[in-house]
Amino acid sequence: MMIVLATVVAAHSLRYYAALENLWFGIDPDIKAVILQAPLQALTHMLIAPAALVLGPLQFFPGLRARHPTLHRWSGRTYVLACVTSGTGALATSPFASGGWVAGVGFGILAVLWIGTTVAAWISAVQGRLEWHRLLMRFSYAMTFGAVVLRLQIPIGYALGYGSYSSMSPILAFTSWIPNVLIVALYSTLEARWRSRWVQ
Repeated sequence: MMIVLATVVAAHSLRYYAALENLWFGIDPDIKAVILQAPLQALTHMLIAPAALVLGPLQFFPGLRARHPTLHRWSGRTYVLACVTSGTGALATSPFASGGWVAGVGFGILAVLWIGTTVAAWISAVQGRLEWHRLLMRFSYAMTFGAVVLRLQIPIGYALGYGSYSSMSPILAFTSWIPNVLIVALYSTLEARWRSRWVQ
């Protein structure tokens, strides 16, 4: 299900390529305003982030790592590059967030943590600290997957009475990724405890 949702959201994000030709079909007017204010920053994020969204799940298949280690390494490097590049674009775009400064702070924090965690995961892999690498990569993709959670929460926002994406984005800027990170932290903690019991 995670792969399907990530692929659907990534494919839907391809509409932003039309903005390069000044075509805005399917693009929220508030998002269009952000792109027009900060075109390089916003489009760097919007056009590259889908690659990270699609490549991320591939890193978690043990069979792929075991049978095709070269493919795993290169897809991982591409994922890291996509996260760092699109994360930098997101950070540079955050001051222009359509939801105002609160949304900008939320998305800015996400961008910093996303870049930092992904780079740390890559460094850990280079150093051979594979357990730490895998843990950090889980957190990295939890933040990447925030793009999917955000879109799933938008209909809930409308159902709760919000009139536009901009009006709900100060909340979405936090709820789209913090729960993901907490779930990964809880899962990883329980997994570590389960493994320690088996070792004993």
